[in-house]
Amino acid sequence: MRIDINHVSSNEIELQKSSADKAAQKAAAAHAGVQDTTSLSSDSAAVRALQQQALAAPDVRVDKVNSLKQQIQSGQYKLDPEKIAKAMRENGA
Repeated sequence: MRIDINHVSSNEIELQKSSADKAAQKAAAAHAGVQDTTSLSSDSAAVRALQQQALAAPDVRVDKVNSLKQQIQSGQYKLDPEKIAKAMRENGA
């Protein structure tokens, strides 16, 4: 079957345009009441709170440092070479 686009009636063209316009109007009406919304999960608030806590914490644990200093000065702090070597192997040092 051969289709001759040169002999299409203007009535058929108007009918196709009208049908396309109606479809576009339906699509626009369907989206007219829809609004874009954004919501942040409670996870982001928790992450932000933890981040603030971490930034507020001191870089050095003063109590731990002072305790180690006392142990070293009193001779109570003993190094365990095997434990050090094991930690170095596990950490890839």
